[in-house]
Amino acid sequence: MMKMKLVKTLLLLLCVKLFCYAVIGAPQTCPANNEDKCGDSDEWKGEFFPDIPKIKYEGPSSKNVLSFKWYNAEEEILGKKMKDWLRFSVAFWHTFRGTGADPFGAPTKYWLWEDGTNSLNMAKRRMRANFEFISKLGVDFWCFHDRDIAPDGKTLEESNANLDEVVALAQELQTKAKKRVLWGTAQLFMHPRYMHGAATSSE
Repeated sequence: MMKMKLVKTLLLLLCVKLFCYAVIGAPQTCPANNEDKCGDSDEWKGEFFPDIPKIKYEGPSSKNVLSFKWYNAEEEILGKKMKDWLRFSVAFWHTFRGTGADPFGAPTKYWLWEDGTNSLNMAKRRMRANFEFISKLGVDFWCFHDRDIAPDGKTLEESNANLDEVVALAQELQTKAKKRVLWGTAQLFMHPRYMHGAATSSE
């Protein structure tokens, strides 16, 4: 009798675990009421963050939750502006590719512009969202891995072409927004080929 209860309990836990993995792995999709905004194009009608103004320094007494209380980018400290001492950067992976999930929970971030694909057009749409976010936050830098910003292709040549196309858009948006790259590097951990390491892998 005890063994039967134990088996049932283990089966129940297994089902719960499988359900969690299914939820975590589910792609983000464009909601039905946003179909007019989410098409096959990389364009997005209107702003990505329409209700968020440019975040400004308002001082420690400000009641505005969307303001800086202590960080004043233009304030000089020991001969340098605060923004030059604190070179904040928006990480593309954490901000626009991560879902907020962990091994024990479901995703907690859903972007309205996501269409559930990892297409080239979707990559360009994310890049446009990235620069709007950086500009509104008032940060001067951003950083990325190559595969974060552009999808893998069927061949290395196609993968490189995808990256070149997204980089061209990023450079255009970056120049327009007067932002800079803090660092860019190779993403050598998501693909199964890296299960034994990257440079150390026999694959």
